Amino acid sequence: MEMYGSQGIADIVEHIRNSIVTVRTSRYGRDQWGRMDRIVGSGTGMIISSSGYIATNFHVVAGSSEISVITPDNEKHSARIVGYDDATDLAVIKINARNLSSCNFGDSSAIRPGQPVIAVGNALALPGGPTVSYGVVSAVGRILPWSEFITEGLVQTDAAINPGNSGGPLATVDGMVIGMNTAIVPFAQGVGFAIPSNTVKTLIQQMLEQGKVRRPWIGLSGVSTQDLAEMQEKTGLADGVMVASTVPGGTC
Repeated sequence: MEMYGSQGIADIVEHIRNSIVTVRTSRYGRDQWGRMDRIVGSGTGMIISSSGYIATNFHVVAGSSEISVITPDNEKHSARIVGYDDATDLAVIKINARNLSSCNFGDSSAIRPGQPVIAVGNALALPGGPTVSYGVVSAVGRILPWSEFITEGLVQTDAAINPGNSGGPLATVDGMVIGMNTAIVPFAQGVGFAIPSNTVKTLIQQMLEQGKVRRPWIGLSGVSTQDLAEMQEKTGLADGVMVASTVPGGTC
């Protein structure tokens, strides 16, 4: 039980902090007065390889003209995007660095509501290093229907997650990363979400190998027969899909 005491958790946090980075971005866009200006942003990244590969949220780096990374030793590096998946809000970036400490991914399918967790990230881009918060897993398998991303199977936590935490780890008190912090609900308190580590690991591997995530597709468009009374009458089928068209090169 010692590891769950304050000193044990502090030791785990120190280990986690050595495997996360600050991600800073800039792009040109219009300000609130409609003038073109340089817009800066920041987020968090998790080191996934000692050779400089870093996982973060896609929305942290999307549309950026310049990406830089501040490593735990306070060194600044230029970064480039290796791969991304805008559907799940994941991205992998690369810096030219060696001998980095990488994070340890756990099995997100084994976590349970009520389990204590630690969230670490660069909340609000505050100077002085990452912010640490402590809470529990509030729920698993959450869906965010209002999000622009495919956000199914998310881990919900009451550990404080703020702007700037995006891309950072949600970890167990054993120091195993079981999620990537990704979303908050602005009008609620104590409600944050993380992409499960099993999803992160699978998709990151595809990005490293192919630069993108490949998903199965059929290559047709159709209309449900439930919406076509005439088709139901002709076929005698209550359910089904009427093929409207096929896509050249598809699997149909």
